[in-house]
Amino acid sequence: MKRAIFVGIDHYPLGGSLAGCVADATALSDLLSTHADGSPNWRTQLIAGEEGGVEVTRESVRQALTQLFANARDTDLLFFFAGHGAQTAWGADLVTQDATEHSLGVSMSDLITLANDSPARSATLILDCCFSGDLGNTPGQQPAAVAENFRLNKSTLRENVTVLAASRGTEPSQEVNGHGAFTRILLDGLEGGATDHLGKVTALSLYGYVSAAFDAWQQRPVLKTSLTEPVTLRIGPPWLDANLLRQLPNHFPEVNSRVRLSPEHEGEGRPLPPGIPGTSEQQQFDYLGRLRNANLVTTDGQRDHYWVAMESGEVYLTAMGRYFWNLAKRRVL
Repeated sequence: MKRAIFVGIDHYPLGGSLAGCVADATALSDLLSTHADGSPNWRTQLIAGEEGGVEVTRESVRQALTQLFANARDTDLLFFFAGHGAQTAWGADLVTQDATEHSLGVSMSDLITLANDSPARSATLILDCCFSGDLGNTPGQQPAAVAENFRLNKSTLRENVTVLAASRGTEPSQEVNGHGAFTRILLDGLEGGATDHLGKVTALSLYGYVSAAFDAWQQRPVLKTSLTEPVTLRIGPPWLDANLLRQLPNHFPEVNSRVRLSPEHEGEGRPLPPGIPGTSEQQQFDYLGRLRNANLVTTDGQRDHYWVAMESGEVYLTAMGRYFWNLAKRRVL
Protein backbone atom coordinates (compact mmCIF):
# COMPACT_ATOMS: atom_id res chain seq x y z
CA MET A 1 0.00 0.00 0.00
CA LYS A 2 2.29 2.72 -1.32
CA ARG A 3 1.03 5.67 -3.34
CA ALA A 4 2.89 8.71 -4.61
CA ILE A 5 2.25 11.97 -6.47
CA PHE A 6 4.96 13.75 -8.45
CA VAL A 7 4.47 17.39 -9.49
CA GLY A 8 6.85 19.12 -11.88
CA ILE A 9 6.29 22.64 -13.24
CA ASP A 10 8.54 24.15 -15.91
CA HIS A 11 6.30 26.79 -17.50
CA TYR A 12 5.18 29.83 -15.54
CA PRO A 13 2.96 32.18 -17.60
CA LEU A 14 4.10 35.26 -15.67
CA GLY A 15 7.78 34.52 -16.35
CA GLY A 16 10.66 32.79 -14.67
CA SER A 17 10.12 29.45 -16.39
CA LEU A 18 12.35 26.52 -15.49
CA ALA A 19 13.93 23.75 -17.55
CA GLY A 20 14.26 20.57 -15.50
CA CYS A 21 11.29 20.24 -13.15
CA VAL A 22 9.03 18.15 -15.40
CA ALA A 23 12.03 15.96 -16.21
CA ASP A 24 12.66 15.55 -12.48
CA ALA A 25 9.09 14.54 -11.67
CA THR A 26 8.85 12.23 -14.69
CA ALA A 27 12.15 10.47 -13.99
CA LEU A 28 11.33 9.95 -10.31
CA SER A 29 7.82 8.72 -11.09
CA ASP A 30 9.18 6.20 -13.59
CA LEU A 31 12.01 5.06 -11.32
CA LEU A 32 9.95 4.65 -8.14
CA SER A 33 7.10 2.82 -9.84
CA THR A 34 9.22 -0.35 -9.81
CA HIS A 35 12.14 -1.87 -7.95
CA ALA A 36 15.36 -2.68 -9.80
CA ASP A 37 14.13 -6.21 -10.53
CA GLY A 38 10.97 -4.85 -12.19
CA SER A 39 8.58 -5.75 -9.37
CA PRO A 40 5.95 -3.11 -8.52
CA ASN A 41 6.78 -0.44 -5.99
CA TRP A 42 4.91 2.86 -5.60
CA ARG A 43 1.59 3.45 -7.39
CA THR A 44 2.46 6.78 -8.98
CA GLN A 45 0.60 9.76 -10.41
CA LEU A 46 2.41 12.42 -12.45
CA ILE A 47 1.29 16.06 -12.70
CA ALA A 48 3.34 18.00 -15.25
CA GLY A 49 3.20 21.73 -15.90
CA GLU A 50 4.49 22.24 -19.42
CA GLU A 51 3.82 25.02 -21.91
CA GLY A 52 0.66 24.22 -23.84
CA GLY A 53 -0.39 21.52 -21.40
CA VAL A 54 -3.04 21.39 -18.71
CA GLU A 55 -2.41 24.19 -16.21
CA VAL A 56 -1.18 23.07 -12.80
CA THR A 57 -3.10 25.33 -10.45
CA ARG A 58 -3.32 25.81 -6.72
CA GLU A 59 -6.72 24.12 -6.88
CA SER A 60 -5.47 21.09 -8.82
CA VAL A 61 -2.46 20.51 -6.53
CA ARG A 62 -4.61 20.84 -3.41
CA GLN A 63 -7.12 18.41 -4.94
CA ALA A 64 -4.31 15.93 -5.69
CA LEU A 65 -3.00 16.24 -2.14
CA THR A 66 -6.48 15.69 -0.74
CA GLN A 67 -6.75 12.47 -2.74
CA LEU A 68 -3.25 11.39 -1.70
CA PHE A 69 -3.99 11.74 1.99
CA ALA A 70 -7.58 10.42 1.88
CA ASN A 71 -8.25 6.97 3.40
CA ALA A 72 -4.54 6.64 4.11
CA ARG A 73 -4.51 4.36 7.13
CA ASP A 74 -1.89 1.56 6.79
CA THR A 75 -0.56 3.28 3.65
CA ASP A 76 2.86 4.76 2.84
CA LEU A 77 2.55 8.12 1.07
CA LEU A 78 5.07 10.09 -0.97
CA PHE A 79 4.78 13.60 -2.41
CA PHE A 80 7.37 15.22 -4.69
CA PHE A 81 7.38 18.79 -5.99
CA ALA A 82 9.80 20.45 -8.41
CA GLY A 83 9.17 24.02 -9.48
CA HIS A 84 9.41 27.47 -7.99
CA GLY A 85 9.34 27.97 -4.24
CA ALA A 86 8.88 31.38 -2.71
CA GLN A 87 8.91 33.04 0.67
CA THR A 88 5.95 35.21 1.72
CA ALA A 89 4.96 37.10 4.84
CA TRP A 90 3.01 33.96 5.86
CA GLY A 91 5.77 31.45 5.16
CA ALA A 92 6.98 29.56 2.08
CA ASP A 93 4.77 28.45 -0.83
CA LEU A 94 5.02 25.90 -3.63
CA VAL A 95 4.36 28.14 -6.63
CA THR A 96 1.73 26.97 -9.13
CA GLN A 97 1.09 28.17 -12.69
CA ASP A 98 -1.85 30.38 -11.70
CA ALA A 99 0.21 32.30 -9.16
CA THR A 100 -0.71 35.90 -8.41
CA GLU A 101 1.10 38.47 -6.30
CA HIS A 102 -0.72 37.56 -3.10
CA SER A 103 -1.63 33.95 -3.82
CA LEU A 104 1.40 32.07 -5.10
CA GLY A 105 0.23 28.49 -4.72
CA VAL A 106 0.16 25.82 -2.02
CA SER A 107 1.48 26.71 1.42
CA MET A 108 4.23 24.51 2.82
CA SER A 109 2.54 24.90 6.19
CA ASP A 110 -0.64 23.37 4.76
CA LEU A 111 1.36 20.48 3.29
CA ILE A 112 3.04 19.60 6.58
CA THR A 113 -0.30 19.90 8.38
CA LEU A 114 -1.77 17.29 6.05
CA ALA A 115 1.15 14.95 6.74
CA ASN A 116 1.14 15.48 10.51
CA ASP A 117 -2.62 14.98 10.81
CA SER A 118 -2.77 11.98 8.47
CA PRO A 119 -3.34 8.43 9.79
CA ALA A 120 -0.97 7.15 7.09
CA ARG A 121 1.68 4.65 8.16
CA SER A 122 4.29 7.08 6.81
CA ALA A 123 4.56 10.23 4.72
CA THR A 124 7.69 11.16 2.76
CA LEU A 125 7.77 14.71 1.37
CA ILE A 126 10.50 15.56 -1.16
CA LEU A 127 10.87 19.11 -2.47
CA ASP A 128 13.27 20.43 -5.09
CA CYS A 129 12.54 24.15 -5.11
CA CYS A 130 13.91 27.33 -3.61
CA PHE A 131 13.41 27.63 0.17
CA SER A 132 12.28 23.98 0.30
CA GLY A 133 13.90 23.48 3.71
CA ASP A 134 11.16 25.67 5.18
CA LEU A 135 8.80 22.69 5.05
CA GLY A 136 8.05 21.57 8.58
CA ASN A 137 9.39 24.66 10.31
CA THR A 138 7.27 26.05 13.13
CA PRO A 139 4.72 28.50 11.66
CA GLY A 140 5.44 32.12 12.43
CA GLN A 141 9.22 31.77 12.52
CA GLN A 142 9.94 31.44 8.82
CA PRO A 143 9.89 35.12 7.77
CA ALA A 144 12.07 36.08 10.72
CA ALA A 145 14.53 33.36 9.87
CA VAL A 146 14.75 34.59 6.28
CA ALA A 147 15.22 38.20 7.35
CA GLU A 148 17.90 37.40 9.92
CA ASN A 149 19.42 34.57 7.87
CA PHE A 150 20.88 32.89 10.93
CA ARG A 151 18.06 31.77 13.19
CA LEU A 152 17.95 28.04 13.86
CA ASN A 153 14.44 26.95 12.99
CA LYS A 154 12.38 24.49 14.99
CA SER A 155 10.40 21.74 13.27
CA THR A 156 7.38 19.75 14.38
CA LEU A 157 6.93 16.37 12.70
CA ARG A 158 4.78 13.53 13.90
CA GLU A 159 6.13 9.99 13.99
CA ASN A 160 7.15 8.59 10.59
CA VAL A 161 6.90 11.84 8.65
CA THR A 162 10.05 12.63 6.66
CA VAL A 163 11.07 15.76 4.78
CA LEU A 164 13.83 15.71 2.16
CA ALA A 165 14.51 19.20 0.83
CA ALA A 166 16.91 20.49 -1.79
CA SER A 167 18.03 23.53 0.21
CA ARG A 168 17.63 25.41 3.46
CA GLY A 169 14.58 27.59 4.00
CA THR A 170 16.75 30.62 3.24
CA GLU A 171 18.41 29.32 0.07
CA PRO A 172 17.64 28.97 -3.63
CA SER A 173 17.91 25.62 -5.41
CA GLN A 174 19.80 25.20 -8.66
CA GLU A 175 19.21 23.39 -11.94
CA VAL A 176 22.05 21.57 -13.72
CA ASN A 177 22.03 19.84 -17.11
CA GLY A 178 18.28 19.50 -17.48
CA HIS A 179 17.53 18.45 -13.89
CA GLY A 180 17.46 20.00 -10.47
CA ALA A 181 20.94 19.66 -8.96
CA PHE A 182 19.37 17.91 -5.95
CA THR A 183 17.09 15.56 -7.91
CA ARG A 184 19.86 14.54 -10.33
CA ILE A 185 21.84 13.09 -7.43
CA LEU A 186 18.65 11.74 -5.86
CA LEU A 187 18.02 9.70 -9.01
CA ASP A 188 21.54 8.27 -8.93
CA GLY A 189 21.06 7.26 -5.31
CA LEU A 190 17.77 5.52 -6.03
CA GLU A 191 19.26 3.70 -9.01
CA GLY A 192 21.84 2.08 -6.74
CA GLY A 193 24.23 4.62 -5.28
CA ALA A 194 22.45 4.76 -1.92
CA THR A 195 21.61 1.08 -1.48
CA ASP A 196 22.57 -0.93 1.58
CA HIS A 197 23.94 -4.49 1.32
CA LEU A 198 20.44 -5.83 0.66
CA GLY A 199 19.70 -3.19 -1.99
CA LYS A 200 17.33 -1.09 0.13
CA VAL A 201 17.23 2.69 -0.25
CA THR A 202 15.67 4.72 2.57
CA ALA A 203 15.40 8.45 3.15
CA LEU A 204 18.30 8.15 5.60
CA SER A 205 20.68 6.45 3.16
CA LEU A 206 19.51 8.73 0.35
CA TYR A 207 20.22 11.87 2.37
CA GLY A 208 23.69 10.64 3.27
CA TYR A 209 24.39 10.02 -0.40
CA VAL A 210 22.97 13.34 -1.63
CA SER A 211 24.32 15.54 1.13
CA ALA A 212 27.94 14.55 0.52
CA ALA A 213 27.67 15.70 -3.12
CA PHE A 214 27.25 19.37 -2.18
CA ASP A 215 30.16 21.40 -0.88
CA ALA A 216 30.28 24.38 1.47
CA TRP A 217 29.63 26.88 -1.33
CA GLN A 218 26.49 25.19 -2.64
CA GLN A 219 22.92 24.75 -1.50
CA ARG A 220 22.58 22.59 1.59
CA PRO A 221 20.09 19.68 1.37
CA VAL A 222 17.94 19.18 4.44
CA LEU A 223 16.57 16.07 6.15
CA LYS A 224 13.90 16.26 8.85
CA THR A 225 12.33 13.14 10.25
CA SER A 226 10.85 11.36 13.24
CA LEU A 227 11.26 7.72 12.32
CA THR A 228 10.51 4.48 14.11
CA GLU A 229 10.75 2.34 10.97
CA PRO A 230 12.43 3.71 7.84
CA VAL A 231 10.37 3.29 4.68
CA THR A 232 12.09 1.45 1.84
CA LEU A 233 11.76 3.93 -1.02
CA ARG A 234 13.17 1.49 -3.56
CA ILE A 235 15.10 -1.77 -3.70
CA GLY A 236 18.05 -1.48 -6.04
CA PRO A 237 20.75 -3.99 -6.94
CA PRO A 238 21.87 -5.73 -3.70
CA TRP A 239 25.52 -6.05 -2.82
CA LEU A 240 24.89 -9.66 -1.81
CA ASP A 241 21.99 -12.07 -1.96
CA ALA A 242 20.34 -12.34 1.47
CA ASN A 243 20.80 -16.12 1.32
CA LEU A 244 24.57 -15.62 1.37
CA LEU A 245 24.28 -13.47 4.47
CA ARG A 246 22.15 -16.10 6.19
CA GLN A 247 25.03 -18.57 5.77
CA LEU A 248 27.46 -16.50 7.84
CA PRO A 249 27.07 -18.54 11.07
CA ASN A 250 27.73 -21.73 9.08
CA HIS A 251 31.20 -20.50 8.15
CA PHE A 252 31.95 -18.44 11.27
CA PRO A 253 30.69 -20.40 14.34
CA GLU A 254 31.20 -17.34 16.57
CA VAL A 255 31.11 -13.69 15.65
CA ASN A 256 34.84 -13.33 16.29
CA SER A 257 35.83 -16.65 14.72
CA ARG A 258 38.73 -16.81 12.29
CA VAL A 259 38.61 -19.13 9.31
CA ARG A 260 41.96 -20.64 8.33
CA LEU A 261 42.54 -21.02 4.62
CA SER A 262 44.89 -23.48 2.96
CA PRO A 263 46.22 -24.13 -0.55
CA GLU A 264 43.31 -26.57 -0.96
CA HIS A 265 40.94 -23.58 -0.89
CA GLU A 266 42.46 -22.33 -4.11
CA GLY A 267 42.77 -25.89 -5.40
CA GLU A 268 43.41 -27.08 -8.92
CA GLY A 269 41.71 -26.33 -12.20
CA ARG A 270 41.06 -22.61 -11.81
CA PRO A 271 39.12 -21.10 -13.45
CA LEU A 272 36.50 -23.79 -12.98
CA PRO A 273 34.45 -24.76 -16.06
CA PRO A 274 30.79 -23.59 -16.12
CA GLY A 275 28.56 -25.88 -14.07
CA ILE A 276 31.44 -27.37 -12.07
CA PRO A 277 31.14 -26.21 -8.43
CA GLY A 278 34.58 -27.37 -7.38
CA THR A 279 35.53 -28.90 -4.05
CA SER A 280 33.92 -27.83 -0.77
CA GLU A 281 37.09 -25.85 0.02
CA GLN A 282 36.94 -24.06 -3.34
CA GLN A 283 33.27 -23.27 -2.80
CA GLN A 284 34.06 -21.76 0.60
CA PHE A 285 36.93 -19.79 -0.92
CA ASP A 286 34.60 -18.30 -3.54
CA TYR A 287 31.98 -17.56 -0.88
CA LEU A 288 34.52 -15.73 1.27
CA GLY A 289 35.66 -13.80 -1.80
CA ARG A 290 32.14 -12.48 -2.34
CA LEU A 291 32.01 -11.41 1.29
CA ARG A 292 35.35 -9.64 0.90
CA ASN A 293 34.05 -7.75 -2.14
CA ALA A 294 31.14 -6.52 0.00
CA ASN A 295 33.51 -5.45 2.82
CA LEU A 296 32.22 -8.12 5.21
CA VAL A 297 35.43 -10.15 5.49
CA THR A 298 39.04 -9.04 5.83
CA THR A 299 42.52 -10.37 6.61
CA ASP A 300 45.51 -9.11 8.59
CA GLY A 301 47.11 -6.48 6.44
CA GLN A 302 44.15 -6.71 4.02
CA ARG A 303 46.10 -9.20 1.95
CA ASP A 304 44.59 -10.91 -1.08
CA HIS A 305 42.85 -14.18 -0.27
CA TYR A 306 45.00 -16.11 -2.74
CA TRP A 307 48.19 -15.37 -0.80
CA VAL A 308 46.46 -15.91 2.52
CA ALA A 309 45.40 -19.38 1.30
CA MET A 310 48.88 -20.18 -0.03
CA GLU A 311 50.38 -19.29 3.37
CA SER A 312 47.57 -20.93 5.42
CA GLY A 313 46.49 -17.60 6.89
CA GLU A 314 43.15 -16.54 8.37
CA VAL A 315 40.15 -14.42 7.40
CA TYR A 316 37.67 -12.86 9.80
CA LEU A 317 34.58 -10.65 9.81
CA THR A 318 34.71 -6.87 9.58
CA ALA A 319 32.48 -4.71 11.79
CA MET A 320 29.83 -4.80 9.06
CA GLY A 321 30.29 -8.55 8.73
CA ARG A 322 29.74 -8.95 12.47
CA TYR A 323 26.57 -6.87 12.19
CA PHE A 324 25.11 -9.20 9.56
CA TRP A 325 26.37 -12.29 11.44
CA ASN A 326 24.26 -11.21 14.41
CA LEU A 327 21.21 -10.64 12.20
CA ALA A 328 21.68 -14.07 10.63
CA LYS A 329 22.17 -15.74 14.02
CA ARG A 330 18.93 -14.16 15.27
CA ARG A 331 17.19 -15.18 12.00
CA VAL A 332 15.94 -11.68 11.24
CA LEU A 333 17.41 -11.50 7.74
